Amino acid sequence: MSIDKYIEECKVCTVDEKIKATLCPVCLTQRVVRGKWKIVIVWLLREEAMRFSRIKQSIPHITQAYLSAQLKELESDRLIFRKSYDEVPPRVEYSLSPEGKSLVEVIRHTQEWGASYIKSQIDS
Repeated sequence: MSIDKYIEECKVCTVDEKIKATLCPVCLTQRVVRGKWKIVIVWLLREEAMRFSRIKQSIPHITQAYLSAQLKELESDRLIFRKSYDEVPPRVEYSLSPEGKSLVEVIRHTQEWGASYIKSQIDS
């Protein structure tokens, strides 16, 4: 589902308006990053464009089909760009869009929280 459909759903959401004002942005964010590997893909692309094969090598246990689907969804939601080069063999690179780049800071906070949580579990 594309970002436009998510936004349309927010417009017709029947949740109480006071709750909706804070809940809809959280629901929208959850829908955009929903998927086992989307946050990881955005994190991997934070510093440079990457080819499909390099992304796949960086994520253990992801199938080619699932990675392809996740990349298509991220592109549809305008978080990444897909650039095809007219070469033989064909070459495709993925990079973050401005919206994707803005998500990196959110993921950075998540990464910091995760590191702290891991440490607290090890120390206890």
